[in-house]
Amino acid sequence: MNAAVIETRRLRLRPMADGDLDALSAITSDPAVMAFVGDGQPLSRASTAEWITNAAASLPDTGLGSRAVVHAESGALIGWAGLVWRADEEVVELLYGFARQFWGQGLASEAAHAIIDSSQAPSIDATIDPANAASRRILDKLGFTEIATELDEDGLPCVRLRRLLPR
Repeated sequence: MNAAVIETRRLRLRPMADGDLDALSAITSDPAVMAFVGDGQPLSRASTAEWITNAAASLPDTGLGSRAVVHAESGALIGWAGLVWRADEEVVELLYGFARQFWGQGLASEAAHAIIDSSQAPSIDATIDPANAASRRILDKLGFTEIATELDEDGLPCVRLRRLLPR
């Protein structure tokens, strides 16, 4: 995958930029959005700014990192999606999250599908909270298979799923 913009029928997935801070911070500060992300806590504006900086730096070099998900019709930033390298586990992991008003519209599936299709990795993992039924449905629909139940980097229970990619 590279840093080029990925377009779907309804979305543009592009590298993050400093100008995304207000919109992304509004999403990452929402407790409902962040309930199943990381340690389950909303991010501060400063943490969101650091995330944008790191994602913008890593994407061109490695093709890995979060992308801004922009609603094609409105031009609004509505979430993030991307792949990250988990060096401690030696896996590429899928990440995504969307503003609440865009839940239940198939946009996460659409974004994740586009990210997966643009990847050169032989497999992609995803980890989800066992209670996150919506993400489980998305990953099942995308062909992921459960491979383990474990503790994540924050010591919280998670389900690890994997999708092997034909190359």
